[in-house]
Amino acid sequence: MVFTTDSDIQTDDNLPLEQPQGEADETEVKESDAALVKKIIAEIKSDKRHFEKVFKRMTRDMHLATHGRETSWDEKKYTTNIIGQHVKQKTATLYAKNPRMKAVRRETLDFQIWDESEQSLKIAMQTIEMAMQMQQQAAMQPPAIDNATGELVPPELELPPGFEQAQALIADFQQGMARRTQMKKFGKTLELLFSQAMKDQKPLDFKALMKQVVRRACTTGVGYVELGFQRETGPRPGMAEKLADHRARIDHLRKLMEDAAEGEIEAGDAEIAELEKSMASLQAEPEIVLREGLIVDQPQSTKVIPDRLTKSLVGFVGARHLTIEYIYTKQEAEELFQVDLKRGCTPYVVNGKKEAADDGSTETQSDVTSDGRPLKDELVCVWKYYDKLSGLVYFVMDGYPGFLREPDAPDVFVSDFWPVYALTFNAVESEDELFPPSDATLLLDQQREYNRSRQGKREHRQAARPRWTYANGAFDEEDVKQLQSAEPFDTIGLNIDPQSDINKMLQSVPVPGVDPNLYDVNEIWADFQIVAGGKAGTIGGMAKATATANAIAADGANTADGSSVDDLDTFLSMIARAGSQILMREMSFEQVMELVGPGAVWPEQSAAEIADEIYLDIEAGSSGKPNQAVEINNWREMLPFLIQLGSIPSEWLARESLRRLDDKMDLTEAIQAGLPAIVAQNRAAQAGATDDPNAQGAEGGDNAPKGQQGNSGSSAPMGDNNPTPPVVRYGTNGKRVAG
Repeated sequence: MVFTTDSDIQTDDNLPLEQPQGEADETEVKESDAALVKKIIAEIKSDKRHFEKVFKRMTRDMHLATHGRETSWDEKKYTTNIIGQHVKQKTATLYAKNPRMKAVRRETLDFQIWDESEQSLKIAMQTIEMAMQMQQQAAMQPPAIDNATGELVPPELELPPGFEQAQALIADFQQGMARRTQMKKFGKTLELLFSQAMKDQKPLDFKALMKQVVRRACTTGVGYVELGFQRETGPRPGMAEKLADHRARIDHLRKLMEDAAEGEIEAGDAEIAELEKSMASLQAEPEIVLREGLIVDQPQSTKVIPDRLTKSLVGFVGARHLTIEYIYTKQEAEELFQVDLKRGCTPYVVNGKKEAADDGSTETQSDVTSDGRPLKDELVCVWKYYDKLSGLVYFVMDGYPGFLREPDAPDVFVSDFWPVYALTFNAVESEDELFPPSDATLLLDQQREYNRSRQGKREHRQAARPRWTYANGAFDEEDVKQLQSAEPFDTIGLNIDPQSDINKMLQSVPVPGVDPNLYDVNEIWADFQIVAGGKAGTIGGMAKATATANAIAADGANTADGSSVDDLDTFLSMIARAGSQILMREMSFEQVMELVGPGAVWPEQSAAEIADEIYLDIEAGSSGKPNQAVEINNWREMLPFLIQLGSIPSEWLARESLRRLDDKMDLTEAIQAGLPAIVAQNRAAQAGATDDPNAQGAEGGDNAPKGQQGNSGSSAPMGDNNPTPPVVRYGTNGKRVAG
């Protein structure tokens, strides 16, 4: 949607601003609504307290992966961040590139008559062809004369047996293939549409966003993705991510205009200058574009609060509700939800905790916050509460008595109700723990021991440095200072008797030597491989490991990575399938034509019907590092057999070859309808050429095949490898002539 910026901004009727979606400021909150809000907030806080230890563990794990140490470990001590390096390498291994989306059609029986065998189709086509030939022959015969009436009677047409069945089979085949072609084109449209939606993600593209989710799953044990849809009209979705457009800017401008109209902003306030500058900027721009499309959000692991009765994070099995927590400034919340927060709200700090006042309370200050920030910059906590039993989504704020937005169905429809999906790698069966342990938790002991070993060796080396002792009074204070501050190879003048023996005056203190076996870390790396399934050699450990040990470790790492890749592919498939459902329901035919092109096919039936028949899926293993050599070798082995099958089209072979070579060539640009293959053209040219070389021009004789001249093969150093046999002559009497 495009809005011009002159008259559209100055008139209320054409102002491109959404209408307030929250409660009206003049009305009081209903008692029943206030009770429901209080109940929902109590439920959310109860769930949050239930998982409080888990969220603290996640916070510790994030610090571990960032700094390689716990907060109790002094930052001045020796630290090697093996957890962070492991997370980085695992993320790069699991998600190396954007996955390939493919439209999958539910397997159905599209033919009522045809048995999908090539033989029956050939017989039917031969029957139809035979009937056509018989019809042509009958048309060529002269009409007969009826002896009774004397009229001309056309020859009777005799159809071959099974003609009607063959005709019905051919019609069934054509209808079924037409439907398959239509669905294939629709699937291609859906693939292109989803691919474009992934490119439109801001501020992170889909690849960077998904790598962040994988990184969170390795660091905290779980990563989340929430799907939404941003429309041209209506309220902005209550999500952290949004499409890059002027929507937030317009909301801010409208809030300034409302405050100025109500007299809350005076002429000398800074907001008046901000309003004037914003209006001038909008009027100077040629157009304002409001975009719409699929949104992929990535809530932080500590901001998703599942129901305490949830049995599994993947699919949220057993959950009655699900909560996502957002931290906004007070001004952002007022602009987003179009509500007046003067009724009260609980202030928060950046880490999502309640902000305490000087007296220890958490009540809102009247003018400024506890640290002196303006009240409009005060942080508030907003919860999006998915209630599966009622089928509604509630937006509530801690300390606010009413709803921020009227309860309604979710912004997008997916078969799972809540469009939130969890990614886990270390899931185990447990009755007490819902959240699986993260890689950081599993490697905590190895990280601690490695840091302790290196710190102990550092302290031992410092303790083992040479030092000397002397008798009190042997040197004055000036000599002592010179000895302490002396650099290597310095010449020092001491105030002592020249006849004194310095070796007797200074004696070395015996110190313990550094035993490297006390600080060996190979056992730590062995435990690292067992716990994380990683290859310690890639991080730097196991320097003395044998080739067999490295091979065994590599096999174990590949097995562990293979399991994680399967988990990631399943997660991406859920996102692709849900995203395709959202696109089919929300995108109009005109929007699809604009994004995909005039050849796009979009369903006319309901989204539920079409979603049951076709959906997007992720090609297995396409998100990780490709093993292109194996694919090419397998294709090289299969290709000769496929070429011998006459029913396989050459275009399909060419497309499959390009796909395995991972080439971006567009084959449609090189295909010309009706043009024979290059091999066929060469054969036709050879067949049309004359066999007589002398008839091919002045130099045609040079093209004639030459006889073998000389002996074939290389000349042997000790004689000819192929000696010419002697010529034998015979006389007229049939006897051999000597010589």
